[in-house]
Amino acid sequence: MFNTIQFGKYLSDLRKKHDLTQSEVADKLNLTRQAVSRYETGDSFPDISILVEIAKIYEVSFADLINAGNPTL
Repeated sequence: MFNTIQFGKYLSDLRKKHDLTQSEVADKLNLTRQAVSRYETGDSFPDISILVEIAKIYEVSFADLINAGNPTL
C-alpha cells in the first residue's frame, strides 16, 4: 500500500535540501502554499502532471519520487 505520510516527508525533506519554502515551490508549480503543505503532510497526493514538475524541481527521477526515495528492490 502506498504510504502518503512517508511520501510527504520525502517531499518536505527534498524541499528543505533545496533550501526552498513551501511558497516558493507553490509558485514554481502554480499552486497554493496550502496545496504544497497538504502534499507534505500526506493529506493530499499530487496529480501526475504535478509529480513530473516536482521531480524536475527537486532533480530526482520520477521513480524515486513515486517510491518516496526508497528503492523498490
